[in-house]
Amino acid sequence: MHNALELLPTIGGGVHMIRIPEAVRSTLSPLGRMVAQESAGCEIRFVTQAKSFRVALSVLPSTLFPYEIHNLNIQIFKGAFFHSTVQLEAGKINHINITDIIESTHNSFQMLKPEVRDTDYFDHTVWRIMLGRYPTVFHEIDTYGYPIRPPKPEEVPSKKILFYGSSITNGASPTSYHLCYVQQAARYLKVDPLNQGLSGSCRMEKEMADYLANREDWDEICLELGVNVRLDYSPEEFKKRSRYLIEQLIAKHSEKPVYLITIYPNGQSPANALEVCDIQCNQEAFSQVLRNLLAELQHPHLHLIEGADILTDYTGITTDLIHPGDYGHSEMGMNLAHIINTIRK
Repeated sequence: MHNALELLPTIGGGVHMIRIPEAVRSTLSPLGRMVAQESAGCEIRFVTQAKSFRVALSVLPSTLFPYEIHNLNIQIFKGAFFHSTVQLEAGKINHINITDIIESTHNSFQMLKPEVRDTDYFDHTVWRIMLGRYPTVFHEIDTYGYPIRPPKPEEVPSKKILFYGSSITNGASPTSYHLCYVQQAARYLKVDPLNQGLSGSCRMEKEMADYLANREDWDEICLELGVNVRLDYSPEEFKKRSRYLIEQLIAKHSEKPVYLITIYPNGQSPANALEVCDIQCNQEAFSQVLRNLLAELQHPHLHLIEGADILTDYTGITTDLIHPGDYGHSEMGMNLAHIINTIRK
């Protein structure tokens, strides 16, 4: 189970796949506690010789539906290769029959050169059931008697990048979760993403900061900070909380890259809005706080990336004027990966 930190048994059977442990969830805001139960970016991964198998899942509608796009679907991959999308129905157990299309049409992976089918990203034998922004309960996989096992370390990306941020990082609002910028950037970078985005709830609580800093399962971390607290925090409070988070990360992971991302362009960005208001003032002030912290802390592995350099085409957002759509997330994933690769060099 990738990106699922807790597997909680449920009354109706199965296990709830949750990204953030209860000890941390219980310290978050009321909305944060709910969205932390979503399974965004969690994956069910396995290897089997079976050419057909059945997966049983149940899902609940997302907390923020219908205010954001929340399609109750899963994406199925075999290694890095896309297989299919399956729509789920909330409130019931969905029994999903999956057939290995490639093998059934005699267009076998064995016909490909090894360097084509097995890259440094995913081995082609690894089945991946990718979940989106909704609570998910896993019930079972039936391979009809064929062996099944978890992927070996060498069959998945060797490095992981953790993302913490707002609903944009959590995956709002492309038409399918796998199109979000976190997934797309990770694919370009050939790394495994750990999505810890919290819709409307990236508030940088001390408990969340300590939790992220104490995790040992990431190699790089991206922090998209500020947009969720534009009306709630003063610039001083934002600096206090973001500084604590950053200092904890660089103290406990001094050799790992930490990427600070300023607020992505939106309808309240000073460059876009006709009138100036408190949100705009705080938005620019928060981004400047991050720039100043970069200069103050002077850490060799602390980097700042301007949100406007990631989302350069403002028409890539949806009509709510804050969440990117398919085009926006596509550009963001590509640009972020390019910037990180440039920093790595």
